[in-house]
Amino acid sequence: MQESPFINIGLYLAYALMAVAAISAIAFPIIQTFGDLKKAKGGLLGFGLLIVILLIAFLLSPTETGPFYEKHSISPQLSKVIAGSLLATYLVFAGAIINILYAEVAKWFK
Repeated sequence: MQESPFINIGLYLAYALMAVAAISAIAFPIIQTFGDLKKAKGGLLGFGLLIVILLIAFLLSPTETGPFYEKHSISPQLSKVIAGSLLATYLVFAGAIINILYAEVAKWFK
């Protein structure tokens, strides 16, 4: 079966358009953020809080090893990353639940 040259051109064009879309999806929010820092303050604080939660979770996570980890070739460093990711997920979930409960209780007193 012979390949058509139009298929190759179409694939390269699709790759180029995907690269342009990915670069645009990353660049335009950054440009908008630094264009007006007063409006972006809340988003930047939220992003900073997420980074702090991830760092705390990573620092608190243990480096466990055992038969399960050896069976699946999981190194102590990867074990720490996995445990930190799970801990960060639990912390963010708990924060969301607390935020929902606070918002509902605050409505009662308004």
